[in-house]
Order: sequence, then structure tokens, then C-alpha cells
Amino acid sequence: MQGNWTGFENRRRRMIERLARMGIGTRVLQAMDRVPRHLFVEEALQTRAYDEMSLPLGLGQTISQPYTVAKMTELLLGGSSQNMRRVLEIGTGCGYQTAVLLALDLPEIYSVERLRPLHERAKQHLRAAGLLAKARTVCGDGYLGLPEVAPFDGILVTAAPPEIPLALLQQLAVGGRMVLPLDEGGVQYLWLIEKTPQGYRETCVQEANFVPLVSGMDT
Repeated sequence: MQGNWTGFENRRRRMIERLARMGIGTRVLQAMDRVPRHLFVEEALQTRAYDEMSLPLGLGQTISQPYTVAKMTELLLGGSSQNMRRVLEIGTGCGYQTAVLLALDLPEIYSVERLRPLHERAKQHLRAAGLLAKARTVCGDGYLGLPEVAPFDGILVTAAPPEIPLALLQQLAVGGRMVLPLDEGGVQYLWLIEKTPQGYRETCVQEANFVPLVSGMDT
């Protein structure tokens, strides 16, 4: 892994130990241990990168706290990642969640970001972390997904819509898993959606706090 770890190794180690105490499993911990989170935030905030808190990215966006990233990743994988070959992330943001997915060595990771400045910045961060060559990043409307690449075994949404975008449901493969926050009248909950041959199974996981998912392009 590229990137300057000097001064950050102890903070990263404490983050991993804290997440383990919070119940996160080994595979996700190993992936997060491989990603230099401090490279994905502004330089002035790098000393807080491994703390259990969200941080501002500018443009009204944030990087989620480590536990949220870990929990969403774990929900996406389920009990086994063997069938998780093609994954779509909606909301690249700074690229950190993308990097964690890439660090799992899943075969295909696609990520969509509607804000071009963030899209470009995420590519810079992924390049600094030595992961850009593996990433498939797209500047586009996340509400539409990527129908030309579908179906996806996993879909992870990092911003909160008021209801599940129909296009994303349609792009989820049978046996696939979608993890997303939903804004239910100002209160957000994290949901797991599983697509079975008989239909969709929905599980409410926990309360959440995400920026809104916005439709359309803003370049």
C-alpha cells in the first residue's frame, strides 16, 4: 500500500482495535487495516481521520465514521463474500468506502458520484492509496445506477433517499444484497434489502445519519 503512514500507524491500530470491540468481523477489519484513511480527508483534519466521527468533505458532504463504513461493508458481504463479485456504490464521496471495498479484493467495484469535484478528488485519493487502477469510478446520477453493467450482486448507497430508487432495485441480482439509509420523515434508518426468487426481504438494522441522496447531475 502506498502513502505516508508516518505518525498514523498507532491511530489506525487503535481504530481497528475499537472496531473489533464493537463487533466488526475479521475480514472487514483486515480490509480497513489496509486503507490509509487519513489520505481521504483534508490535510487539516488528518489527525482526526481515525477517530470515531464523521468529517466534512466540503460541498455539503461528509466521510462517515469508521464504524458506519465497517457495518455497511459487513452487511453488504453477509455471511460470505463468495457470491459478491460485482458491486455498485452510489455516492463515491472522498473514495474511502470505495477503497475499503477494493481492499476486500472483490472482482468488480463500480462507484458513482454526481458531484464532479468530488469525483475527481476521489480519484486523486484512490491514486494516493495505490488503488485507482482497480477502481471503476463514474460521474453520474446515482438514482439511475449503472444499467449497462447490471445486475449487481451488491449495491451500497452512502446517502439517504426518502425511498429506495426503483432503478437500483431493478439492477440488483437475485441473491443480491443492497445496503442503504432511508430518510423516513427526518429520521434515518439503515436497511438491508435482499432480493430472493420470491421477492424482496427488508431488514431495518439501526438508526443512521447521512447526507441526502440527490437526483440529477451537478457538475
